[in-house]
Amino acid sequence: MSAFLLSPCSARTTRKTNATIRPPQERQDEKKQQDDKRQQDDRKRQDDKKQQEEKAKDRDRSQERDRAQQQDRERQDRDRAQQPDRDRSSREDRDQRSGEPQRQDPNRVQDRDRQSARNSGGHGRGQRIAEDRFRSSFGREHTFHVQRQSGGRGEDGGQRFQYGGYHFEYVEAWPSDWSYGDDFYIESIGDDYYLYDLRHPEVRILVIVVE
Repeated sequence: MSAFLLSPCSARTTRKTNATIRPPQERQDEKKQQDDKRQQDDRKRQDDKKQQEEKAKDRDRSQERDRAQQQDRERQDRDRAQQPDRDRSSREDRDQRSGEPQRQDPNRVQDRDRQSARNSGGHGRGQRIAEDRFRSSFGREHTFHVQRQSGGRGEDGGQRFQYGGYHFEYVEAWPSDWSYGDDFYIESIGDDYYLYDLRHPEVRILVIVVE
């Protein structure tokens, strides 16, 4: 039986090699710890970045509020500085209006002119058309052409026309953009009758029933 002996140098090398070789589980645990630390560091950096962004937003909002408040104060200061001028201008306008003749409402003037036209025609409001007769022959759905007749007022006596068994007379000026060949209809508004042109429904003239 032979004996195998190791030299002192070989023994030290063997012990060192055995010391540097670690079990696989220990290496896995160390790697996992390193990965966890990297993830924690990444999350911390992200959280720090978010906090910085939120602080920047808060700072911007605060600056905007400060600017808005400053603008409001400046506007109020300008309004206070301009108030005496506005008051003086308002007083001058009021004094000027008090020295002018009072302006009349155009609608009232038009109504007054129509009333004057009725009275000057000698017919007042004219005759009335029975309701059932009006519904059956008048209104927007019943159109006709105006054919002037003699015997009316005006230079040519042509302000009368006949329709639906009645003789009408218009007591206001014939609109310049109306044509006697247009389609017309008569509407009842209140106690008055008005002639409308389908082509120009925004304009109307007062008519009365004369016979």
